Amino acid sequence: MSDIDDVFAELGFGKMQFIILFCCLVLQIWITNEQLGIGVVLAGASCELEIHDKRLAWLMAGNFTAQMLSCFLWGQMSDVYGRRKVILTTAIGSNILSILSAFMPEYWGFFALRVLAGFFLSASVVCCLTYLSEFTKISLRPRVLTIMSYAIGLSLIYVPSLAGAVLPLHIKPSGWRILLVCNQLPGVIGIIILIFLPESPKYYLSVGKQEKAMKVMERVCRMNKGKNVTLESLGVNSLTQPRLRNMSKYFGPCQDIRTLMTKYVKIMCIFIYVFFALSGLSFSLPIWMLRIRVLTSHLTEPLTVCDHLKGKTTSTSRGCYLTYEEMEDPLIHGFVVLLLFIVTSLLLICLNRRTIILLYVAIAMLGYPPTCCIRLTSSLLIDLVPTHLRGKAFALTTMMGRCGVLITSLYVGYTLSHVCYVTFNIFILVLIVCGILVYWLPAEYRRDSFTA
Repeated sequence: MSDIDDVFAELGFGKMQFIILFCCLVLQIWITNEQLGIGVVLAGASCELEIHDKRLAWLMAGNFTAQMLSCFLWGQMSDVYGRRKVILTTAIGSNILSILSAFMPEYWGFFALRVLAGFFLSASVVCCLTYLSEFTKISLRPRVLTIMSYAIGLSLIYVPSLAGAVLPLHIKPSGWRILLVCNQLPGVIGIIILIFLPESPKYYLSVGKQEKAMKVMERVCRMNKGKNVTLESLGVNSLTQPRLRNMSKYFGPCQDIRTLMTKYVKIMCIFIYVFFALSGLSFSLPIWMLRIRVLTSHLTEPLTVCDHLKGKTTSTSRGCYLTYEEMEDPLIHGFVVLLLFIVTSLLLICLNRRTIILLYVAIAMLGYPPTCCIRLTSSLLIDLVPTHLRGKAFALTTMMGRCGVLITSLYVGYTLSHVCYVTFNIFILVLIVCGILVYWLPAEYRRDSFTA
């Protein structure tokens, strides 16, 4: 009986993995369009839908609340029914709802469809990383997941570039509606590719489906090594993996959660806080900073952001049609994020993940959102938790991450124009605690560190 990770090492990172990587990368562009790119859409829709500060805060909070509440559901379903099946069905639903939201004539209809789209979107957030990681050998996993995360930078370039072209136009339908529909195109491409891809063989092993796991690995073998090479010719007749669930002692999802929060309690508590803090800052701040940029773009006094905002609200925007100049900062942010992910890929050659995460947390304290270290943290979680608990573990941490976005969004919306300096300095304290907890995590995964 061959260990599936040893078989993946033998097969290498070939055609199958490149296709899956491309599929997940395109899906991640769509996910980021929906989560961060929506800030650009809302900036363009502010006048037509009458989106003031509190409406923006509740729109973000509603969308991320739906994601938070649905995360565990999708994590549980991915462990029971498979990663690919959950991504495929929910991505189709979320894509359709987002397209419909682009044609809503008023705020509350738009709000309702965005919340529903967020409910289904969270499945792709939870499952895409897991799906890709389970086709990748352990030694390459951090670098491959980081390459997939280039999609975040690409999305942050794609959306402002397109917005700079369509938002200034005085046309019907409005530019922001065209932008929102165009944001769905990567999702459509990813869905089409995913239709032709196999389910995770590690998922099949975790639910005791040896034959299906062998069939998937046979397909990987032929794509990577050529049609004349089979698993049998490589001496592989059956598969196993470390920390497999004992099917005769399986008592359901409640037992899995109990295992996570007892056997892995230290790791889970650390990851829950870290995801809460990093996701809150990464997803909320860029949207609010774009709104502030639109408000203050006509001001020339050399003052801090907080001085500019004193006594004002960000609903006093100077126009309903944004210009390309107002998209320059988000565009620069996108290029910086992409560059940082490329730098992360290089740093992984000589540094462990924990050190790189700590480095990015320190950078975040200086004022830059910690987007780049979320994926590294996710890859460490995937390595530290067994396959049959992975969907639930990632769902729980993602759920808390969305809770962080919800609370951060409401916190900024209600405090920014009143106690601006307190708003930003609280974030520094949150990041200091985050850095301390990350330091307590294992530097890297070691197979012999855990037992089944």
